[in-house]
Order: sequence, then C-alpha cells, then structure tokens
Amino acid sequence: MTDTAATVEASNGIPVPEEGTPEFAEMNKMTRVAIPIVLIIFTLGVLQQQAFGMIYVNIGKQLGQSGLAPLITSLPGIVLGIVCVIYGSLGDFVSLKKMMILGTIVFVLGSILGCFGTFNIWIVIAARVLQSAGWQVSGSIFLVLVSKYVEKKKRVIWYGVFVAVFRFSAALGVFLAGYMTLLDWRWLFGIGVIAVFFIPVLAKNLPDQHAKGAHIDGIGFTLIGLFAAAVTMFFTDMNWGWGIACIVTLVAFIVYINKAKAPFITPKMLTNPAFAMTMTVIFIGYFFSYTLNAGVNAIGLNVYGIDSSKVSNLLVWSIILAGIMGFAAGPIIQKIGRKASVILALACMGGGLIVIAFLIPAGKFWALAVAPCIYYFGTSFFYQPIVDTATLTVEAEESGRALGFNDLIQAITGSIGVALFGQLMAKGSMGGGSLAGTSTGLASTYANVFMIGGVIILVAMVIFICSMKMIYGHSRVAEEEQ
Repeated sequence: MTDTAATVEASNGIPVPEEGTPEFAEMNKMTRVAIPIVLIIFTLGVLQQQAFGMIYVNIGKQLGQSGLAPLITSLPGIVLGIVCVIYGSLGDFVSLKKMMILGTIVFVLGSILGCFGTFNIWIVIAARVLQSAGWQVSGSIFLVLVSKYVEKKKRVIWYGVFVAVFRFSAALGVFLAGYMTLLDWRWLFGIGVIAVFFIPVLAKNLPDQHAKGAHIDGIGFTLIGLFAAAVTMFFTDMNWGWGIACIVTLVAFIVYINKAKAPFITPKMLTNPAFAMTMTVIFIGYFFSYTLNAGVNAIGLNVYGIDSSKVSNLLVWSIILAGIMGFAAGPIIQKIGRKASVILALACMGGGLIVIAFLIPAGKFWALAVAPCIYYFGTSFFYQPIVDTATLTVEAEESGRALGFNDLIQAITGSIGVALFGQLMAKGSMGGGSLAGTSTGLASTYANVFMIGGVIILVAMVIFICSMKMIYGHSRVAEEEQ
C-alpha cells in the first residue's frame, strides 16, 4: 500500500462493503452470530455498573471506609466516559476482534480482582475501574457492527434492542444488588467471570481488519482523564492538593489542544457558543445521575430500616418503566420536537427528585417505588433530543467527536455528583430538618440532598429555555419548531 493510500485509509477508516455484495453477505453472517454474544457481555457490564452504583454504601460500611465508598462509582464512571470516546474512534480504524477480546479479558480480570475486595476498598475500586474499561468495548463494538454490517432496514430494530437491553440490564442489576448484600457482594464480581467463556465465539465471528496510520490522541485523552479524576478526588477528599491538580491539568489540557495538530476536540468546538451551552445543560442535567440509586438505597437502609433486597424490589419498577418508555419515547419526541422533549425531561427529572424528598415522610412505597418513576420517566426523553441537538451545533465531520465529548461530560458530571452528594450523605450533613417535614437526622439529610439535586436539574431546564433560541439558531439543520 502506498503512503498516499495509507493516509486516505487512515483518514476514512476501514472500508465497508456495499450492501448486496458477497463481501457484505459474509460479514453480515458473522455479525448475526457475534451480536448476541456482544450483547450478553454488554448486559453483564451494565448489570455490574448499576448494581455497584446502588450498594457502594453497603460495601463502604462493611470495609470501614464510608468516606471513600463513592469512588467505587465515581472513578469507574470517569474511566467509562474516557473510553467511550476512545473506543468510538478506534472502531473505525482497528480490528474489532482484537478490541473485543482485549476488552473482555480486561473485564474478566477486573471481575476476578473484585472477588478479593474484602481485603481493601481500593481493590474494589480498581476492580470496578478495570471492569468499566473492559466492558464498554462491547457497547461501542455493537454500535459499529450494526452501523456497518447489518442491513439498513434492520438497523433501527437493533438500536431499539440495544436501548432495551441497557434499561432491563440496569433493572436486573438493581434487583440482584439488593439480594447479593444478603449473601456476599463479591458474587456480583463473580458473575462477570462468565464473559471469558464467550471469547472463542467472538474470536471466530468478529472482523479482523485494521487501517494503517490511524492516529489516536493519547495525550489529549490522558490530560482530560487526569483533570476529571482530580476534580472527582477534590470533591471526595476536599484536599487543596487535588484542587491544585485540577487547575494544573485543566491548563495543560487547554494549552495542549491549542498547540496540537490533531486534538480529539478542538478549541473551535469548545468555544462554539451553541455547543458549549448544550454541554452545560448536559453537565447540570446529569449531575445527580450516579447518585439516585445509592441515595434511594441509603434512605431504605437508614430511614425505613429495610435491607437492600427490599429496596431493590421497590426501586426496580421505576427502571423497568424507563425501559418500556425507551420504546415509546421515540415517536413522542418526533411529535413534540426536541425543545419540548428536553424541557419535559428536565422538569420530570428535577421534579422527581424533589417529590422523593417530600414523600420520605409518607413511607417507603411512595418514596422508593412511586416517586423515582417520575425521574426515570424524564430520563427517557432527555438523551436522544439533547444528543441530537449537540451534534447539530457542530460541523457534520465533527459529530462523532461531539457524541464522544457528550459521553465524557455525562461521566464526569455524574462522578462529581456522586462524590459530592455521597460525602454529604455519609457524613449526615444538613440533618437539622428540611422543607419536606422530615425528622432531624439522616431523613433530613437525604431529603435536603434530593431537593438540592432536583433544584440543580431545574436550573438546567431554565438555562435551556433561556438559551434554546441561540442554540437552535446556530444549528446546522433548521429546527422544525422555529
């Protein structure tokens, strides 16, 4: 291959055969075998993410490290956001087979390491980081396989399956988490080891092509990852050393993207007012996303005196509702438009958290089963229109990076939120009483945390309403509602 040809291939990615050709038929046949296996591993990863996101409070208490327990969710969340960007880019250029096998091995190694988690909380954190880094490969590869090697008319079906699998895997994770606390939470890690048995099938049925000369912005990803980790540690530990690290890594990242030839995100994108405002809405809107399940679990444990298995039985129905709404939300969003969908989503998400706070005195059924449904109903209307909006604020050639940066922002904000709110709940802050009429102590702590979380999300709604004219005025595609 000539240098020119290699450069073109590196730029455009691995060639994809045209639908209807023998080459496409062969790839499609392999893909039909691989996709269900990839989805199984994706299911295992989502299950782990949601389960540990709910019971990290239990684990921290058992290991005598309640203050560090939020890191079980926050640090893996940051890693997840970073690898989402990396894997999405790599999928166009490197061997899907090698990516998937390597990711599965990392996931299994993390699962094995987690089985020794009772020795130290940092083992649990490291195990979850490895699991997150390895598991996300399956989600990225699923999307690449469907977009390249499945017939166009069937792709929308598989995308719907993907969303449904995520939601119902999340529900299964919450359901199992509660019962595992009655046995031994290390069994959750043990479940992940199952993935090793699928490696031979994946090795036989995944594409092995790669493009020569592909460039991945390792320095940029490293700097933004260090910044995100420093921010999370600052909100967890409130140590000024971490505060200085935040400033240093942020300055280094800004200097780098202004000097580098091909950074993964350009200064022009970050200074685009429509893109920046959309990212601001996403950052504020997802701030409580990693905290909800853990907060509900803490309310059940410390206010109502029920174990995590009973909490999961109550909470799981709201997540199942979100899964069902995942199918129904698409046509509704198309009918009412992006703007109305985002406003509806944020109103329900913020309002749902406030309702949880006010229903704590009403009893466990209302606070843990009914009220969370409002929040999760809202989430069904947020992701699709706000991500679509983000891609419309940049050039078409930059839409992939916009999607990756969106994933990174979601992970960072959720991680910061759970680190901050997790600390407040662990320390019993703001326990002197609340507007919800809760008794002094932990009930008021949780009520105030949920009310603050709800108000923060409603602030995102107000920001969106005030800026949506500017956002869609700078959009590449004319907004039908304008």
